[in-house]
Amino acid sequence: MRKWNAFSLVLGTALLAVLYSAPRSVLADSSYTSLVAGNTDFALGLYGQLAAVPTTNLFFSPYSISTCLGMVYAGAAGNTASQMAEALDFSTNQAGVGPEFGALQAELIAQQGSNGIILNVANGLWAQTNFPFLPAFLANATGNYDAMVQSVDFTTDAPEICDQINDWVSEETDGMIANLLSPRALNPDVRLLLVDAIYFNGGWRSIFNTNLTVNAPFYVAPGQFLYVPMMAQVEGVRYYADSFLQAVELPYTNSSVTLLVLLPKTNGPASLPPAELSAVIDGLAPSWVDVRLPKFKLDTTINLVPILKNMGMVDAFMPGVADFSGIDGGRDLSIGSAFHEAVVEVNETGTIAAAATAIGIVSTVVSLNPVFQADHPFIFLIRDTNSGSILFMGRVDDPTGGGAALAATPTPMIQTSDSSFGIRNQQFGFKVAGTNCLLVVEACTNLAGGAWMPIQGLMLTNGSAYFSEPLQSNRSTRFYRVRPQ
Repeated sequence: MRKWNAFSLVLGTALLAVLYSAPRSVLADSSYTSLVAGNTDFALGLYGQLAAVPTTNLFFSPYSISTCLGMVYAGAAGNTASQMAEALDFSTNQAGVGPEFGALQAELIAQQGSNGIILNVANGLWAQTNFPFLPAFLANATGNYDAMVQSVDFTTDAPEICDQINDWVSEETDGMIANLLSPRALNPDVRLLLVDAIYFNGGWRSIFNTNLTVNAPFYVAPGQFLYVPMMAQVEGVRYYADSFLQAVELPYTNSSVTLLVLLPKTNGPASLPPAELSAVIDGLAPSWVDVRLPKFKLDTTINLVPILKNMGMVDAFMPGVADFSGIDGGRDLSIGSAFHEAVVEVNETGTIAAAATAIGIVSTVVSLNPVFQADHPFIFLIRDTNSGSILFMGRVDDPTGGGAALAATPTPMIQTSDSSFGIRNQQFGFKVAGTNCLLVVEACTNLAGGAWMPIQGLMLTNGSAYFSEPLQSNRSTRFYRVRPQ
């Protein structure tokens, strides 16, 4: 269970409200109750991570992110699977997660037939042609997530595949998310791209009268405000209040989907652990409420990689360490990218929201070919091979032509269990001569093989540098080294 360290003044996401809005009698007997509980804890933990970074607005779909990573989780094994289960609050029974998502997805899609709302959920896999995907992995995606599988060739057609995926996401989200992936998001190393898209369009059960919308102050900080279009109406809704906050639940037409808005009584963020959120939801009661809600439109793009690493899902992104043997039967895959985009618009008539998540799985096969890394002074010749004549000759001591000297490389091998080089706030530290220069941290699990993999870039400051790969006892055989970038 993870605590929500910060809570915004207005949580304007109907997508999160979907998880709570179904009647309790349905949830109590459903096959996805534990999944919803875990997804909720992950949603609040993820919000805490995102809200910790100063930003004006924030909006995302925890359902979309959980779903896309759920498909990936089916192929994880060993420590990679354990970290994913902990970070994402998934059951350690991997075989049961897919069917739970399938039951939940069917419940959400059933909302599509409700009058007044549109709720579309779609999943897609773009898989490298002729790559040995395990049939069980693909069957989980198609059977439980109703995913479309498209065979493509990332080695030759990456730009065209990027356009194809963006077009698919745009169609599934009614054009609200048109460019989820940039042209540089795909490369020949990609073996699989998993995408989830969700779109919601719902009209209020009680529409706000546009004649009552007026410009009113919205306090962005104590003593600081902006004039915004503020909607207003008196409506019979479910309401909650305590000494810390107020909450109101605004229903959409003929649907169990609602918009839950939580408003701290003080101007500023407030903590709200999952248990307290449950108490608020349980305490909602019918009441006539004078609702004043600003119109707003938000668009958020998130790189999920550093966020998921901070939440403990580390090995999945490390080439040579990640274990996705459930995808292809080998140890040659890792997550190379994870993107999320979400858009929401709330106005007098209702709410339109869309989100999409893309997870890129890349090949991490370590080359057995000789490595020629010219990272120290070398001599070079320009010669005519027919005659053997040396036309030009030279030596390179400094490729920059006179740049500032960088820090010397420290002792290359340090075990994670060795505290001699310092640990601070779950970060490893190196003492290096020099200051204000860039370093690269590399990891290795097999010294004999010498397969050093870059994992992070660092700025050396005042002779010390720290990197944030979490300390875990089961990594006592991991070795690290740093080198100038």
